[in-house]
Amino acid sequence: MRRSAVLLALVVLVVAGAVAPAVAQNDDGGAAARNLTLEELTPGGEKPANAPDSIRQNGQYGEFAVKTLPTGLLVDEAEDSNSWRYMQPGETVKRNHLQLWSKRAYGVPEEDYVVEVAHYQVGQKTVTHEDGTTSQQRAAVNVTTYSRSVTFAGGYDYAEIDLREHYDDRVRTVMCVRGPTDPSCLRNPTDTRWTFYHASSQATLPVETNSAGARLGWGMLSLLFPFFISTVFTLYGGRKAVEKAKAGPQISAIWWVLTAVVGMFFVVLAWDWMSATLIRAPYLVSAAGGILLGVIAVEWFGRTTYGAGFLQFQLADGFDPTDPDAVEEAAKEAEEAEEAEEDGDPKDAPGVLKARFNVAKFARGDTGERSAIRKGIRRFWARARGATSDLEVEGNMQTRIEVDGPIEELYLLDPEDEAPLDYQPEHHALEWPDLITYDEEGNRQLHPVPYIAGIAALGFSYGIGSLAAGTGLLGLLVGSVLLFAFKIAQPRDGKLHANLAPIHYHHAVGSMLTHARGLADAKSWDDWFRNYTESEAESHADRRDLLDDRSESQMGKLFDRYVGTGTDEAPVRNGHSGREDGEEAPADD
Repeated sequence: MRRSAVLLALVVLVVAGAVAPAVAQNDDGGAAARNLTLEELTPGGEKPANAPDSIRQNGQYGEFAVKTLPTGLLVDEAEDSNSWRYMQPGETVKRNHLQLWSKRAYGVPEEDYVVEVAHYQVGQKTVTHEDGTTSQQRAAVNVTTYSRSVTFAGGYDYAEIDLREHYDDRVRTVMCVRGPTDPSCLRNPTDTRWTFYHASSQATLPVETNSAGARLGWGMLSLLFPFFISTVFTLYGGRKAVEKAKAGPQISAIWWVLTAVVGMFFVVLAWDWMSATLIRAPYLVSAAGGILLGVIAVEWFGRTTYGAGFLQFQLADGFDPTDPDAVEEAAKEAEEAEEAEEDGDPKDAPGVLKARFNVAKFARGDTGERSAIRKGIRRFWARARGATSDLEVEGNMQTRIEVDGPIEELYLLDPEDEAPLDYQPEHHALEWPDLITYDEEGNRQLHPVPYIAGIAALGFSYGIGSLAAGTGLLGLLVGSVLLFAFKIAQPRDGKLHANLAPIHYHHAVGSMLTHARGLADAKSWDDWFRNYTESEAESHADRRDLLDDRSESQMGKLFDRYVGTGTDEAPVRNGHSGREDGEEAPADD
């Protein structure tokens, strides 16, 4: 069994040696590299006509091509993946290897080549002239050269060329191909040369662990523990903020979707910077995940609001039923509406009831106050810092109606008020500290402490970012956001003023609804209006009859008293003296 395994391994090695090209590495001495001049390293190769930029001629019928593998989140790093692409002029290679492809005729024997690579930077050197004067000239500095030996078969074949690591800086690189017996192609520029930049990405840094236990310990310290700490702190701070703000931020779902899309684009576009930062500080990933989980939990469990509605009734084009002229005019309009309906052109009955309805999100405080709640992070942050939009009413709260449905409370507004609601949400005001102020006497006073403290805080944030994440810009960004949120943006209260309907207005509305039950038997509004006007007309007629009867009864009593209707003769009065006939006049004194 052991012998069979050994034979199988030998066969695999032989096949692999026959299929894959051979690559050998030779490093040149430092003295030879330092003698290379900028004029020798700068020239690039010459591509054939109508060929891609990375193609170089190899003999009469052959070609060389260089392919690079970009760094990114969605890049397939396999040797035969579709992510490999032809190198572009002036490209910065961010991996420590590339592919050199060969295209030759099929069936030709294998051929050996030497690939030479030089890394350098452009600097200044002192040059001494024949007259003894010196001057500074541009020159190639920090030159490093090495070579690779490769073997290509006929047809299409490639070899992987390893490059020196350059994680800390970006260097200029020149690569060329020559035959084994040809002179150095670096010192003697030929057409088979490529010039590019090389800067190793942190994403290509290999990660090695000595054991599975070491890997487990790394994961716990770098991922699990920071995730736990950040989640606990975010949940605790979020709960306190929700208690202060009376409700969560209530972030709309569209913002979550937009944030996810923008985040994905940012990760793809800024993968090099993000990967380098997270490789230096992997705990930032778990910390960010814990903060995100805490925000989601606060958003989920902080929805403590309820719906409140504000309803205002208004009557347009109405009439006064106590006014006979208005009733008569309304009756004529009803007759015209009836005739128009018979002609096929119906009209509305006079009197149109309109309503305006507004819905608001409310949250109750500890003392029973009602506060309007608007969605958004900014308003949530203002409420968490003490700003409110409490409901203030003008009128009696008995106009509040308990309802069943999507809203829990209904407020009836004053029907005569054109703008019964005045609402301004809580917000922030930008307040920059005054550096110079003047007192009442005109004396100038300087206040540099806030600015010195702010600059010191930003410098501290930069230092923390450099130490904790390896990038001071990230710390500076976080410090700037916190400084702006706590010191520059100051919370301001809003207001919600409602002019409610008069007391017992809800009873009047209830009476109207009760009266409306009788309208259910009416065939149409025209029938109801006709009956209503007839009823009003009969009421007016009855009142006139009562008045006439009352007048007639009073006249009859007067006639019976002074004229008489029985057998007895009515007394006759003297219209001149006011004495009855036969009565003597009184004697004069």
